[in-house]
Amino acid sequence: MIKFQMVALVLVVLLVGTFSSAAHAKTSGSLLDDVVALKLGLAGYVIGKKIGPDQEEIAEKHPVEGAYEGTYKFSDNDLYVVVDSKTDRVLALYKQKKDADKDQLKAMVVELMGSFDAPTTMAHDKILYWAFNKHGAVSEDIFNQAKKIQQTADLDIIATVKLNSEMEISPDPKEQEEGVGKKKDSATGAIYFIITSDPLVKEFMVAHPQ
Repeated sequence: MIKFQMVALVLVVLLVGTFSSAAHAKTSGSLLDDVVALKLGLAGYVIGKKIGPDQEEIAEKHPVEGAYEGTYKFSDNDLYVVVDSKTDRVLALYKQKKDADKDQLKAMVVELMGSFDAPTTMAHDKILYWAFNKHGAVSEDIFNQAKKIQQTADLDIIATVKLNSEMEISPDPKEQEEGVGKKKDSATGAIYFIITSDPLVKEFMVAHPQ
């Protein structure tokens, strides 16, 4: 069961670990500039960018408890925003639904694909990843080629989007056919996605050890 009670920033570090080894070391300024240039976000919030006056007002009106030390967290409708308290820069964006149905899962996938195009890779039929380097989105073909020769570090991934579902996102067509041995999938389940820059979060965690 997905534990939504966990602190969002800790989730960031744990959930995007798949691509963490692919990010080369950069100076903080260069990394921040590259991440902001991607314009990676939703609803006017961009990873690495400072929130604006209107967003500050939303943060004051809709604070969310449980923020990691050195951050504050708030909600803008169903979108949660994690912000560095010192710089007011966005560290993570996420949405979550505890008891979603297939239609809600489909809507979440459509929302992400509408914003970030096709995902970079899928895992276990229940996880979608979008990976980005300073040049933009990393395609599925490029990622698979690099993975095949164990050179994903050369992709220099600096930001990711991850969708995780307790339901299958794209069931195998064979499993949808009637017959003996048909695999059953739950009708409802927890779903969430998180958008962040793993290298930026790691820098923040080093500066704010627990």
